[in-house]
Amino acid sequence: HECDLDSERSIIEWRSAGHDGGGMVFGHDGMFYISTGDGTSDSDTWVTGQGLSELLGGILRIDLAHVDGDRAYSVPKDNPFLGMTNARPENWAYGLRNPWRLCVDEKTGQIWAGNNGQDLWETAHLIRRGENYGWSVYEGSHPFYLTRKLGPTPVVLPTIEHHHSEARSLTGGVVYYGEPLSELNGVYVYGDYSTGKIWGTRHDGKRVTWQQELAS
Repeated sequence: HECDLDSERSIIEWRSAGHDGGGMVFGHDGMFYISTGDGTSDSDTWVTGQGLSELLGGILRIDLAHVDGDRAYSVPKDNPFLGMTNARPENWAYGLRNPWRLCVDEKTGQIWAGNNGQDLWETAHLIRRGENYGWSVYEGSHPFYLTRKLGPTPVVLPTIEHHHSEARSLTGGVVYYGEPLSELNGVYVYGDYSTGKIWGTRHDGKRVTWQQELAS
């Protein structure tokens, strides 16, 4: 199969000099979710992680089925920051350093994001409406720059967290469903690019109920 390069169409853009995010999934609600990084390569230099005035440091949610004026998309009416002063309405969740890999649980519709940490901690998150995951005031659940201003919503702890002793570049995975490994049905399977370890986590919608290293 070949791609027709002339058919390329720009939908949405944000400035970046490093962490680009770039994960893309359609949710069960038909909306298009996009992950963005904080735009820099070290320590959130632009201090965008806790800001909502740009399309940086989190997850966007847009509607591709309906255009709005000159834009190739529209903003869903139930987005959490719609109408908030100095907030881009495309933002769905924020406070992430570099959440480049997204996946959707095909049965529950839950959206997962793997998020690359910086100094000591790697994280993965169940993404929910309006949540703030703390970067760069926090790295995961741990203080990073406490002198920086927090965003307008409370910090939500990571769903999954690994110290750099076992993970250095967490790669978000998929929620598995299948016959060959039926004992892993419904398990979020993810790994680490640097250490080569692979883990599985089961989540009941409220909390982690099981987690195990699956391979090294």
